[in-house]
Amino acid sequence: MLVSRENFSFSRETDQNNNTVYTYSYTLTLYALPGSGAGSVVLLDSSDNAVDAPFIIPEACPPSSPNPCGPYSRDYQKRASTPLSPVQVVKYRIISANGQSKVVPLPAPIEIY
Repeated sequence: MLVSRENFSFSRETDQNNNTVYTYSYTLTLYALPGSGAGSVVLLDSSDNAVDAPFIIPEACPPSSPNPCGPYSRDYQKRASTPLSPVQVVKYRIISANGQSKVVPLPAPIEIY
């Protein structure tokens, strides 16, 4: 599985009443590697806590595929009155259609909000 955060943007706006709103926008994108089966993928922090709802991978990626399959993407926009602390995704749990589970570390952490 390849996992990335794409199209990240951050803005800070202050209204006429001096209220500040912080807006974080980004896309999480997953690609299944050739030979990967169908199932779900749960992104995890360093304490094995799920950081988002599972991504569903609806079909297997054929072993003969010259490229990863996908993308499987989800867009986010989070607004807050104070700056958000980033959460680091450091691994993921893949759960196959038959219920088998495996945790795989990411090559590098990905920050999400």
